[in-house]
Amino acid sequence: MKKTGNFLLILILFCAYFLYAQGNAYPSDEIVNIHASVDAVKVGLLDTINLTVTVDIEGTARVPNLLLPELGAFTVLSESTKSQTSISIVNGQTKRTKTITRTYLVQPNLKGIFFIGPVTIKYKGVEYKTDPITITVVEGKIKPRSSALLPEEEAIDIDKLKEEIFILARPEKNTVFESEQLVLTYTLFSRLDIDSIALSGSPDFSGFFKEDIYNATRLEHKKEVYEGKQYETTLLKKVALFAIGPGTYSPNPLELETTVIAKNDDLFSFFGRPYHFLIESNPITITVNPLPKNNTGKAFSYIVGDLSSSISRRESIVNTGESTTFYLTLKSTGNLNTISDPELLMSKRGRMYLSDTKIDKIGEKDKVSFIKKFEYTIIPEESGVLEISAENFMYFDTGTGSYTDAVAEPARINVTGADIHQEKTILTSKREFAEGGFNFIKQNLKELKNISKNPFRSPVFYLYHLFLASITGILFFIKLKREKLKQDENLFKKKRARSIAMNILKEAGSTIEQNNYSATIALIYQALSTYIAYKCGKTPQEITIKNARSLLEDCFSINGEAEKDILNLIEQCTLLKFSAWNAGYSQKVNDLHEKVMSAINNMETSRPQAAERK
Repeated sequence: MKKTGNFLLILILFCAYFLYAQGNAYPSDEIVNIHASVDAVKVGLLDTINLTVTVDIEGTARVPNLLLPELGAFTVLSESTKSQTSISIVNGQTKRTKTITRTYLVQPNLKGIFFIGPVTIKYKGVEYKTDPITITVVEGKIKPRSSALLPEEEAIDIDKLKEEIFILARPEKNTVFESEQLVLTYTLFSRLDIDSIALSGSPDFSGFFKEDIYNATRLEHKKEVYEGKQYETTLLKKVALFAIGPGTYSPNPLELETTVIAKNDDLFSFFGRPYHFLIESNPITITVNPLPKNNTGKAFSYIVGDLSSSISRRESIVNTGESTTFYLTLKSTGNLNTISDPELLMSKRGRMYLSDTKIDKIGEKDKVSFIKKFEYTIIPEESGVLEISAENFMYFDTGTGSYTDAVAEPARINVTGADIHQEKTILTSKREFAEGGFNFIKQNLKELKNISKNPFRSPVFYLYHLFLASITGILFFIKLKREKLKQDENLFKKKRARSIAMNILKEAGSTIEQNNYSATIALIYQALSTYIAYKCGKTPQEITIKNARSLLEDCFSINGEAEKDILNLIEQCTLLKFSAWNAGYSQKVNDLHEKVMSAINNMETSRPQAAERK
């Protein structure tokens, strides 16, 4: 009985002590600590950062949620959490502390100096914050994997590493004429083990018309010695450039995102480690000189370099009315896109259609030659020897520094068969017969009767011809009305041609303010062609560079320098339409807009009164 009493006493004392300890485990004034740290304050753009946030709270079993700041320059890749609870007794008091450690794996998005703002928690109405952290982000990947595996003093210098791999941009020359071909190559030089490459940025070649010659799809690993060192090289890109206008140009560099495998000097480092960084081509400057003045008085094709033309045929004999094929082939190192439909000339009557156009390119030494083949379908209508020829193409020969004509030898074909003439109205004569006659023969002449009837006695005859006459009169009236309306419409267009053209140019001016230059050029050309067409009684679709010269002479009595200026404006519209946008492009469009407006005003004031009455 005595033992039972002792046991109960010990149990009561233990419970009292436990309740006292629990009461002191949750004091009213809890202590909250929050701290944030990173494993590196200077990293590369391709590195990752461990952002660790630690929260200590005494006297609670639950930790509130962490609130991350806005991480605009960083991306959170993953996060992990671990917790720990510790109990300590100090001076007879029991303290329980809850520790939460949350680790965020983040990656920088931009180069520069950035701040990771305070991480906050709210506990019992009070906000607790960490101190902000400053992070410096540079190019590449500079953060070591582990201090145990790669000590800081053994880390590879990225700048020295990039000296062993680079992109070399090599223009064939640095000074050219406008519209002259310039071949530019981009070659990758490397003395490192390349793991992967990806295109990051490509030059836009503002101020040039570009023709792609080659774009690499894989590494070639050719050997080349450069500045006394041997490299493995790969041709990345090869382009042919044609400058649109004179000036000095510096194309943007070509950029590659590269991963290489580099080893340190450790004898036991067999595999090396990957390094990821950006490389870009060397800066280049190209000077474009203007072409000499054309004093020949002939139309310039805007071909600069060399040019040859030839005419070939498919058959040697053809019948009239049957189709045959002729080919006009142009070969040049210049930009053949400026020639669209040169047309052929026929010595005899016939019909001709442009049926196909083919373009090809071939590499010849350091230049690239372009071949443009025009296929024409010709239907001869006159027998004899049909000679097909072409107008001469004037180009600027960079070898001689002068303007030269490319002449094509005519091609001939024998045409057999009867000539085909245009259809003419056939005049027919009315054959009259005697009103009477034998309708049939009878043996008894007394029974013979004249059974022919006088058609004029029938009322149907009068109604029928009255109806035909009415219809004919109505159709004739409609025809006269249409001709009168057509004449009035042409006269209205002729008188309002300048006003209509100016309205179109006004619309073109609004597109300039919107930087919509392709629409501006189309409207400028529409205004000029509409004015010439309406003044000459034609439609704008009928105005081409081929017939513009004759229309200016016939309708406006314009020739000489004024005629050349207007023809040059039409050619500029075509040239700017197919050119690439550049820094001086907007100024050229503005100048063209003002020149066309001035040319229309000059044609309006200088047009002879006789042509106006016509």
